[in-house]
Amino acid sequence: MALIRIEHVDKSFASRHGTIAIMQDITFDVKDADFVAIVGPSGCGKSTLLRLIQGLDRPTAGSISFRGQPVAGVCTQMAMVFQSFALYPWLTVSQNVAFGLEALDWPKEKIGSQVERYVSVTGLDGFQEAYPRELSGGMRQRVGLARALAVEPAVLLMDEPFSALDALTAESLREEILQLWRDPALPPEAVILVTHNIEEAIQLADRVIVLSRRPGHVLEAIDVDLPRPRDRKSTPFYDLTDRIYSLITQGGMAGPPVPAAETKSP
Repeated sequence: MALIRIEHVDKSFASRHGTIAIMQDITFDVKDADFVAIVGPSGCGKSTLLRLIQGLDRPTAGSISFRGQPVAGVCTQMAMVFQSFALYPWLTVSQNVAFGLEALDWPKEKIGSQVERYVSVTGLDGFQEAYPRELSGGMRQRVGLARALAVEPAVLLMDEPFSALDALTAESLREEILQLWRDPALPPEAVILVTHNIEEAIQLADRVIVLSRRPGHVLEAIDVDLPRPRDRKSTPFYDLTDRIYSLITQGGMAGPPVPAAETKSP
């Protein structure tokens, strides 16, 4: 059984110009131990799709299930890491990491040890009492990651988590994410990453879901059969990058957005 199943999902929004289709007929599965990346042009619904998967929003049509059960509300077995860090500036590092545990009503005696564990796992030792304003961008993103991992999610959702960081910091965090994901003693069981960076998707993921321009639909699901660590300068890596880039720029060509009713198949 798939860990997550997305079946024929549509999403549209009402606007003053009528109903706008964001995505249509999105279908794919996420299995245990999967690392899936979702790529596509801006506006194709990548971040919206993450919200639908976690249950923060509902699809207009189609269904999403987690471990065989429909996602009908916010799924507490999934956690999100955001592009903008999304930390509370008035809380310390430890308090930010503890926030999700408190929201889930974890016993107070367990929260302290859990925070300590994931502060250490994400390299934040010594910064427990620091405030977000006192941290670099990379350290703030570590806090967001620690907060997400502390609730021990089955699925980690990542929405452009490295795009606000400098190149060296982003590269370091990518490698750390891979190490955490590959450690059987740590969550999560699966990772879904949204990114605009094709090379990042190939470096991290086992499978890349390529979406078209809006209304987004799946152009292709591509297995990344490259050994780790992956060499960006290798010919297979370059060929895969070129293939995905061509899919997005050529296979994803579409006209202007049209009302959802007009994009439905007869």
